[in-house]
Amino acid sequence: MLTELLETIKKAQTGAFFTVGLTGSVAVGKSTMAERLQSGLEKAGYRVAVLSTDAFLKSNDNLHQAGIFDEKGFPKSYDLKALADFIRGFRAGETSQVTRVYSQTLADLVPGESRLIERPDILILEGVVALQLPSELLDCTLFIEAEMEDVKDWYLARNLLATVKSIDRPDSWRSQYAHLPLADFYQLAMAVWEKTNQKNYDDYIVKTKEAADWLLSFDHYHQLVAVHQGPRQLKG
Repeated sequence: MLTELLETIKKAQTGAFFTVGLTGSVAVGKSTMAERLQSGLEKAGYRVAVLSTDAFLKSNDNLHQAGIFDEKGFPKSYDLKALADFIRGFRAGETSQVTRVYSQTLADLVPGESRLIERPDILILEGVVALQLPSELLDCTLFIEAEMEDVKDWYLARNLLATVKSIDRPDSWRSQYAHLPLADFYQLAMAVWEKTNQKNYDDYIVKTKEAADWLLSFDHYHQLVAVHQGPRQLKG
């Protein structure tokens, strides 16, 4: 199935710059799928860059000032105009551009740090707001689906592992939770899920499914088990 998806992208990539938008719920596997696509396309000879939409999150200070820190991850917490302009820049012929760098350790943009991206043949844009952009900026759009109970389990497992690893990382925002009893950690993590991640999915992320060319289904083991035509392709 991955091979077929790669072939579809390669056939569609007929110009000097091509964009793939990849989205889905928090913890569903967007980054891993983006890396798998990148690896497969690079083996075929394409220059590929993966860009997380987190590079366009507003800083924590700005979110606090705007009174929307509790809605971090929602569309309003991103500079979507800057993200759209970034893609337009490459379409207009820019040979390289600079983005900010988001750190999962800090849970914030890294002050003074930037990333230089040379114009690739294929830009894979992955993140919860990847399909919030104008449709003309995304040449191929992918939406990852899985059973929500599985996604919650992946979210919990990922957060538990990252928190345990933060014990010796005082610079990590997670270190304050590293010594919580498991029951307390579970209750806290799932409260955050319901308040933020589930609401973001229900109110914003799942609605962008209508903009997807392809629907990618993951099973309980986080394996790609099906690829179906999405609403955008069926309408076209």
